[in-house]
Amino acid sequence: MAEDHHQQLKIQFVHELARNGRFLWKSLTVLFTQETTNDKSDWILDINVPKVMLELSPDNYPVITKMPSSDAYLILINDGSNWIIEDFLQKSLASKRIDFTKTFLIFSTGNNLLQTDDLDVIWIEEDYNWNPETETVNKPMLQFRRYRLLSTMEAPEMIGIYDGNFLEANQKRILFDQSFNYRNRPVKVSTFFVPPTTVKCKEDEDQNCGRDPNLIRVIGEILRFQPIFSSSAQVGSKWGNKLDNGTWTGLIGEVSRGEVTLGVANVFMTLHYIKQVEFSYPYDISCSTFLTPPPELWPQVYALIKPFDVSIWMATCFSLFFGGLLIQMVALFYHKIFGSRDRLRFFSEAMIYNAQSITGVRSGSDEKSSWPVRIYTSNWWLFCFLLGTVYRTGLISWLARSPVSMLPIDTIAQLVRSDLVPYGFNTFVRDLAQYSNDPDTVELGHRQQLVPPNMTVQVLMGEQNVNALYENKHFLKYLSATVLPSTMHNISIHSVDPRQRLHVMRECLRTFPVAIAMNSDAPFKSAMTRIIHQLNAAGIIDYWLDTVVDNHHVVLTKRSKKKKEPFSLYSLEGAFYLLLLCYCIDIVFFLAEIVFHRMLYRRPTSACVSTNVTAD
Repeated sequence: MAEDHHQQLKIQFVHELARNGRFLWKSLTVLFTQETTNDKSDWILDINVPKVMLELSPDNYPVITKMPSSDAYLILINDGSNWIIEDFLQKSLASKRIDFTKTFLIFSTGNNLLQTDDLDVIWIEEDYNWNPETETVNKPMLQFRRYRLLSTMEAPEMIGIYDGNFLEANQKRILFDQSFNYRNRPVKVSTFFVPPTTVKCKEDEDQNCGRDPNLIRVIGEILRFQPIFSSSAQVGSKWGNKLDNGTWTGLIGEVSRGEVTLGVANVFMTLHYIKQVEFSYPYDISCSTFLTPPPELWPQVYALIKPFDVSIWMATCFSLFFGGLLIQMVALFYHKIFGSRDRLRFFSEAMIYNAQSITGVRSGSDEKSSWPVRIYTSNWWLFCFLLGTVYRTGLISWLARSPVSMLPIDTIAQLVRSDLVPYGFNTFVRDLAQYSNDPDTVELGHRQQLVPPNMTVQVLMGEQNVNALYENKHFLKYLSATVLPSTMHNISIHSVDPRQRLHVMRECLRTFPVAIAMNSDAPFKSAMTRIIHQLNAAGIIDYWLDTVVDNHHVVLTKRSKKKKEPFSLYSLEGAFYLLLLCYCIDIVFFLAEIVFHRMLYRRPTSACVSTNVTAD
């Protein structure tokens, strides 16, 4: 009878964990041996949770190559199966067939403990409630112990008793404990200089600062471990590449081999990396694009036509011509009926009046005009007033924004159609082009070249205006604020107008989540997720990236306002060119008028002289 009651308690205990608290198990994997099934373990069949039953023996468990995904592992153990279960767990954890982050629920008939290391284990044993007053045994119960070396709770605090009633507060505190404490252990972290996310500290150049090192330090403070930063022993390897023998160099190689526990340096969660290392929850989405030369400057004379686009200029010319034609028709019609002497009946006078109205030289109607013409010209002047005000406002804005730049390269199609040579530190663009259906991406992959080992970014982008560099957008923004374009020569980078700096293309060739690389057996992944969510929600991770991150105090996302300067002769260059053009037109028409006048009056004068001579 007591055995049946113990079995019922075990079922209830599993149901309490599966349905309540923080576990919410939806599936179980039951591990047992032939010896444990002989000890009346048929109660596991009555557990109302989807489960997979795996019987282990020294002969058949090595053939289990893939374990089913499960929320928890339920293990039945006795004296005869202790070494089999322990050997299986060690080999399965080493081969990643079992998820070490899950909870292991072990039902034992004795004090044969396993070597659990950092596993989360709940050990359950059958027991009875002893009444010392009556010296009798009361109802059966279960005694459980929680083994979590990374918990903030001490070992004596993680012992409880379950007698079939609802879980009490202290029992829930033990069973559902999700705290994490790494007991101030040192943790090796691989990183390297990759601005602006990882830079040298201003106070101590031997230390790393920036978004990524700060993130590791904050996580270390919360999870109680001491990060020890180090760089890769292989010079120039950075994130690493796959060798012919299948091994990896750089940061990914160190993490995958277990030489370091964590790797952080704006690491992308690409498919190649995921096959080698584990990743934390992503804390950023990085855009990969190109850095292009600064846009060329328009001649300052173009500032006169920039306030309007082509459609508005065409509409203005159309209105000027047909508006003047309508004024002439109204004045001419009134002249024929009433014989008025309105000078606007001439086409040239009407067009001059229209030009003066649009430029604001003449306002309202002409007092010498007839009333119908005055009414028309008053409405026409109101239209010209609105159009001229908009143009003058736009012109002042364009002159204040001097110099006026052409449209930069912002799309992949524009980059392909340009004469720029795309460069990259790796062959990612070529690899992406192999699987792309976009003809522009394919063409870009064929044209991409690798940056030579002995060439710096300053030489590649600062001395020539014929190259484009592929990298993540954060790094490219850093370069645009620190690398001086070749057209600027030897002036200070801080005095360069932001529109004349190297330009970061807006369209992304590819976006990647950024995360922390870690060992497959590192117990940080689930604990880091909550911290990363909180830091992202508070905006702290973006703040680290947006603040000053290098020794020169370069603010990457907020450009400093340019000092306001008065208009110079260069700013009004277009107006003087326009005046010169008008003078040239006036001279041409003046000369044409002189020639036309002489040609018109020379013949009648000659004829008159001939007549007088004949009369004499």
